[in-house]
Amino acid sequence: MSLQDQTALTLQTLMDRYETPSRSDWRDLHAWQRFVTVSTLSDYEITSGNTRFHDSALNALKNRQGLDGNDDDLWVAQADLDMARFTHSPTQVQDARNIFDTIASKYWDGHCGGGIWWDHARTYKNAITNELFLSTAARLYRFTHEAVYRNWALKSWAWFRSSGMIAPDNLINDGLDNQCRNNGSPAYSYNQGVILDGLLEISTLTEAGAPQQTASRIALAAIRTFTSSTGTFQELGGLMNTDARIFRGLFVRALGHVAASEIDNTTRIVIADWLSQQARSAWNTRKPDALISDTWNNHPFHASAQGQITAASIFMAAALSRGTETP
Repeated sequence: MSLQDQTALTLQTLMDRYETPSRSDWRDLHAWQRFVTVSTLSDYEITSGNTRFHDSALNALKNRQGLDGNDDDLWVAQADLDMARFTHSPTQVQDARNIFDTIASKYWDGHCGGGIWWDHARTYKNAITNELFLSTAARLYRFTHEAVYRNWALKSWAWFRSSGMIAPDNLINDGLDNQCRNNGSPAYSYNQGVILDGLLEISTLTEAGAPQQTASRIALAAIRTFTSSTGTFQELGGLMNTDARIFRGLFVRALGHVAASEIDNTTRIVIADWLSQQARSAWNTRKPDALISDTWNNHPFHASAQGQITAASIFMAAALSRGTETP
């Protein structure tokens, strides 16, 4: 069975088991994960040409219930731009612009030398919010060709690479402490994934900070870190909670993009081999109707909407890394 067929079955199980009657959400997801799901469905439509999940994705994109914080809003902007890849909807691009412009005007300040606050109360500057911010800025420049977004992308990348959140081991820690230093919190897999996508966008704008080489170092370091002694993926920080169950989906999605980019051949081969191995591991956990463990292990087997989304992401990423799909 092809990886594309595995993706389709996995996503259909997501719909059959977890989609709400309103078709604008999935059960047991946190609000921000709704928009990760929209992006995943848009990836399937882009790579397969199949529109079977199109209406569900559009309905969910309109559902803004439960959002809390700047990172949540930036997930919406990312989903807007992912859908706009094939809808070419000015409404979706404008929504992403509105979200970005509001956050840029209200939540970037001089504390820690720059950067976006994670929360509206301005208590924490962290990796994920700023990774999403720089990636959204660069993507908006690609959609609009307006210099303001290019400038924000370069400004935010310059700040991020000097912020201290990129540790000496080339992994991204969770954020900054009260003294604006790396707080040493776990290097969650989604923090590695989102910066990889951002760096691919930034690499088309500048060589300052060597974004593509940085992406290669982060990708290889993350693969080493997240591979357990048995060869399967293991998230840092202990047992996965509702948030962490989708982290690896964001990570592998970005690895697929890196492998399909103009990265060095050594990195490409390592990523492609690792993604293929993880895809096999995930598929081998399946129960009837392609229900897949969100641990990518049979013991323990834990089914969830997040597990279906991450599994679809690994199948698409593995295909993309082998050149059998296009982003």
